Amino acid sequence: MSRVFRYRVAEYIVQTPSMQRDVLQWYGARDSAQPAVRVLPFVEALHTSPEHNVRTPDWDFVYLADGEAHKNHRTLFAAWQLLAQDGLHPSLALTLSPRDRALKRELDVLVVESGLRIKDLGQMPHEKVLSFYATARAMIFPSTSESFGLPLIEATHAGLPILASELDYVRDVCRPVQTFDPTSAISIARAVKRFLEVSEPELQLRSPHDFLNELLSDTTG
Repeated sequence: MSRVFRYRVAEYIVQTPSMQRDVLQWYGARDSAQPAVRVLPFVEALHTSPEHNVRTPDWDFVYLADGEAHKNHRTLFAAWQLLAQDGLHPSLALTLSPRDRALKRELDVLVVESGLRIKDLGQMPHEKVLSFYATARAMIFPSTSESFGLPLIEATHAGLPILASELDYVRDVCRPVQTFDPTSAISIARAVKRFLEVSEPELQLRSPHDFLNELLSDTTG
């Protein structure tokens, strides 16, 4: 319907530069009747305060999102499995919705089988969400697309460090302390390690002579 009536629209108002580019691309860059597209971010008053350094956090990480596919929970779960394999078990709080039953069942199995410290707290009223930021050390946000990314703005306002996808929509609204490839569980796990200041072993390079000696040693040994 929006495409049918688009020539009757003189101006679009969007909230981020990424959405502005998307609208212009959708409309067609060569279209002579291309409308104006203005960026006017707007949010309700944010009654949050930077309290996360005042109290002892209940959670290492929080991810406030429902279980829609683009929110990317399964890749996040896979990253937590990789961390567990390395002996790391950071806690993670989720806010899945009642309709995310299949995802919750998958999570329950992973928690038992891999010993993951992930807990779904269910959906929260917005007033509770705003105070919830103070209960965590950081927000992790692996979503692959957002029209705005309000939780990123709220977390920033609350003084909460953010680990997020290295995507345009993130940089539009916040300055994450760590970023990652949201399609890679390894990349997410490495970002978590960097935030937790857990070093990874460096790749040990060998000269051709050392490589040959090691192969001979393995063969004769």
